[in-house]
Amino acid sequence: MNPLAILSGLNQAAVQGIAIAVAVVGLILATYFHGRHVTEGEAAAARLEIALDYAAEIIRQQDVAADLASENAALRAARLTRERVITKEVTRYVQVTPPALRCVLPGTWRLRHDLAAADDTAVAAAGSLDAASADPVEDAAALETIADNYAACNDAMAKLDAWQRRYQRLEVGERK
Repeated sequence: MNPLAILSGLNQAAVQGIAIAVAVVGLILATYFHGRHVTEGEAAAARLEIALDYAAEIIRQQDVAADLASENAALRAARLTRERVITKEVTRYVQVTPPALRCVLPGTWRLRHDLAAADDTAVAAAGSLDAASADPVEDAAALETIADNYAACNDAMAKLDAWQRRYQRLEVGERK
């Protein structure tokens, strides 16, 4: 059966009705596909915006980290300068102090100072150190022990300070 023959047998009003129905269905389909296209475009734009914000945050954190690294390097250089002064003063004490004014400390002195600097409470809680457990310590060696322990303490404090600055600028600063 020929579709044109069917249409030719219909009156003009029926043909117009069919044409309008086809046009309405076509319009509905076009609107649907256009809406889908717009929705997908908006979703893609939203994902792009999120990705760009994320990239900007990464760049900001890299800049903060770079600033922290240079700040830490400057602080480390200043700390090393102070430690050199301490070492120089210990050396100067040895050179300037006459032997008659120098002293010898019990060997346990150095052990106790090292334990205190290391915060080794387990060994300290175990009881007193045996006086024969270590050789006597000259005053210059005792000063070197003190300088070394202070340097280790200063290094630990500087590391803690650096971690706290990092946390404040990167972790807490991120939430603001």
